[in-house]
Amino acid sequence: MIGFGVFGMVITIHSVNFKQKIMKKLFIIGLGLTVSSLAFKANAQTSQSAANDKMSFGIRAGANLMNMGKIQWGGQDYSTDSRVGFQAGIYADLPMGGGFAFLPEAMFIQKGAKLSENGVDFDTKVSYIDVPVLIGYKATPELTVFAGPQVSFLLSQKSTGALNNGIEGESTDTENFSKSLAGGAVGLGYSITPNINVNARYMMDFQKALKDDVNQDKIKNKGFALSLGYTF
Repeated sequence: MIGFGVFGMVITIHSVNFKQKIMKKLFIIGLGLTVSSLAFKANAQTSQSAANDKMSFGIRAGANLMNMGKIQWGGQDYSTDSRVGFQAGIYADLPMGGGFAFLPEAMFIQKGAKLSENGVDFDTKVSYIDVPVLIGYKATPELTVFAGPQVSFLLSQKSTGALNNGIEGESTDTENFSKSLAGGAVGLGYSITPNINVNARYMMDFQKALKDDVNQDKIKNKGFALSLGYTF
């Protein structure tokens, strides 16, 4: 009985020592992973901070969801629905010091709206060159908050319409559209890596999209955009 007791104690001691060794190894592995993770994060932040301190240029493309406010028809206002459009262009990131940066862009963008109400179906797609002149503030090395004015230059438009009485029509004439519009944009940019970033913004025109003699004072482009950028 004594022999079995001693043997059991030996097994117990070996078991405790084995568990301690395992726990020690797990602790060392966990500590190593934590240190490696912190080192990687610090290195990434250092790389991003270094990228933020130098002038850079890039390309950007994405989608936007725009509408044109209200259309006046037959003495009544109709709220337009948003339509999906495409955008693509170039941008620059010019550091100004103190975390601020000058962020000019030149973007091709599709705006417009849809309307389906009271027997009226209307869809218009209007293409512009937008030139935002933005000022950004880097709240963190990766996150940038920006805002500023922009000017839109008309390129083309295509409008289609149909009434419940069977009358349909299509137009590509830009005569009634304003050739340039002043507006503004505000949003956020996030750098996934020093080269790849995402950009989300809200933008709107301060001027109406149609000329004065068209009598549509409430039609103004506005909406949201989401894009993916690559910095060279």
